[in-house]
Amino acid sequence: MLKSINNPSLRLWSASLGLAFLCLLSLLVISCKKDSTATPDDPDAVANVKVATSATLGNYLTDANGNTLYFFARDIDGTNTCTSATCNPQWPVYYEASVKAPKGLNATDFATKNTPDGRLQTTYKGWPLYYYAPATGGANTREAPGLTGGNAIGGIWHVVNPAYNVLLASKNVEDKTTHVVSSKTFLVDGQGRTLYYFAKDNSSPTTQPTNCTGGCATIWPALYLSTPVAPSSLKTTDFATITREASVASGPYGNSTGTREQLTYKGHPLYYYAGDNATRGHAEGHDFDDSGDKWYVAAP
Repeated sequence: MLKSINNPSLRLWSASLGLAFLCLLSLLVISCKKDSTATPDDPDAVANVKVATSATLGNYLTDANGNTLYFFARDIDGTNTCTSATCNPQWPVYYEASVKAPKGLNATDFATKNTPDGRLQTTYKGWPLYYYAPATGGANTREAPGLTGGNAIGGIWHVVNPAYNVLLASKNVEDKTTHVVSSKTFLVDGQGRTLYYFAKDNSSPTTQPTNCTGGCATIWPALYLSTPVAPSSLKTTDFATITREASVASGPYGNSTGTREQLTYKGHPLYYYAGDNATRGHAEGHDFDDSGDKWYVAAP
């Protein structure tokens, strides 16, 4: 049987030991709590997609090694269309299995898609991403980190600025009057939604900023945007704004009541078409005849 401890020294020693054990236990609990709330790694330090800056192009995306990434205007529908024997070697696809985005970028804007020939390719906001590899000495060599030689080639290849809210798209578009299909290069917003001109609007709207109000503005919602950020193939001086009464319209285009600024390009107010269902690359409103008034994709 265990005997009670009658020796005062032993009782003091036992109490001290117990107190030390409790202190040690408390320290372990505090340490665990600190570990559970530890600050995660700095996103910029672990990012494998980077943001570089150019005095002329602004911010643009690169891979982890600083190699510039590009988008192709003809990929407006979200699929790689650089499939020809000349295009494919000059614009190698970019693929990162697990994108780690730096501060200021959203990792959910990146995704993976298969090219028509089955390769994996990373996309950003729906745009497939590429490198630039110009032909040198009979072979295609990818440009060195820090270079942006592929920007503005053909007016349809550009660096990827995360802030772009007006971009260029290029695809075959059907004329809704004649049903003739032809290739068009035109403006889209940051989500790839097609922008339109209204032929009835004045080329330099001053006294009458827009001729599309009321029911017209429900079918053709205005692009309310005051500060465009666009690829270098588009001149910022070609953009301006007009002030108009916003139309009441629910849905994806974000119209609202009150006075708003509508973006213009070369004097033409810019609009969406409700028939496109806010879907990237759709251009169902091109050469649309609305009671004798014509609408066109906003081609530069």
